[in-house]
Amino acid sequence: MDLATFETRTGLWPHMQFTDVEYEVCGDRVEIYAIDVSRQTKSKLFICRAINEQQAKSLTAQFKEWLPKLKLKKRKMALNLARIACEKSYARTPKRPVQSAASRLL
Repeated sequence: MDLATFETRTGLWPHMQFTDVEYEVCGDRVEIYAIDVSRQTKSKLFICRAINEQQAKSLTAQFKEWLPKLKLKKRKMALNLARIACEKSYARTPKRPVQSAASRLL
């Protein structure tokens, strides 16, 4: 799995804040999950299956490296959207006429 696929999969749930990745051995399969513990419950998002535990450890380590990068990218996008919204709001406000010093004294 590449970074873009991982980003797409975790990005389908924008309200979740994935902070960890773990794997579970389920019989003869190994499943990898992204973990969100930002709320009172622990939420798990299935990411993929691995052939064996060694591959699962390797993929889990890679996914853990990608989580902070995705979090930073998500934060930058949110800040840019907020900045754009603020600029649009500022542009819509009516411009006030400039008052001269003499009219301010009255």
